[in-house]
Amino acid sequence: MKKFLCVLLLLLSGCHSNPQYYLYVYYAKTCPVCQSFIKHVIPQLETEYGQTMEIIEMDIDEEASLDAYAKTCSLLENYYFDGDSGSVPFIVLDGYFAKVGYDIGESQLMIDAIKSAIAGKDLPSNITDIYYFQTGKTFH
Repeated sequence: MKKFLCVLLLLLSGCHSNPQYYLYVYYAKTCPVCQSFIKHVIPQLETEYGQTMEIIEMDIDEEASLDAYAKTCSLLENYYFDGDSGSVPFIVLDGYFAKVGYDIGESQLMIDAIKSAIAGKDLPSNITDIYYFQTGKTFH
């Protein structure tokens, strides 16, 4: 019986594994571009990565979100954050890159960028406003 319980616990602990990737989306409720990203990109990423990617949506108008935004910015190379406001959408694949802004209709470009980063490949050359994490720095 003791062996059975040990095996059961091992199996159950494997069901609740931590995600491998974290995607933060800083947005504003009144931002139609942000809403477009949330509506068109996030569902595709959820389908593609399932439980291996945790997607965290953070309203930039909330204090906790602004604090997380500032922390993320401090981990990026060559990114300046003045502390008063944030540019949205701000899309962050933790440990890989952050992108300021998004153009409606570039859903596939963003998905390709995220897939490329995870695969260890260069990002598509036509993606702009990208900032990379400092070596060894991540939010988690």
